[in-house]
Amino acid sequence: MRHRSHLPAKERQARSRLVKLLHEQPFLLGSLVSMPRVCGKPGCKCTRGELHPGLYLSLRVGSQRKMIHVPQSLEGLARQWVGTYQEAWRLMEQISQVCLKQFGKAKTESRGKRR
Repeated sequence: MRHRSHLPAKERQARSRLVKLLHEQPFLLGSLVSMPRVCGKPGCKCTRGELHPGLYLSLRVGSQRKMIHVPQSLEGLARQWVGTYQEAWRLMEQISQVCLKQFGKAKTESRGKRR
């Protein structure tokens, strides 16, 4: 395995940030969805159609999509953990684009050697 110093600076920075992020921060592989909801208390305004704002964590468990209600007290935590996942995803996309270019070059070189 070659040392990271041979990598372009932008890719090296993205890889370092990704490793640090995944090592230090919890994350949730999902997204947050805002959906109005009924609380179930008799006589509440939501029984008359004035629904409460609700935040849900949408994620996959196996092949099933799950929607988990996020209580207001945990909304900040949920946003932080989903944000960590989204940042990790952006960094992986950035790294993948660099790797795709390298793969394209390798493929072109490979074609040239066969001729």
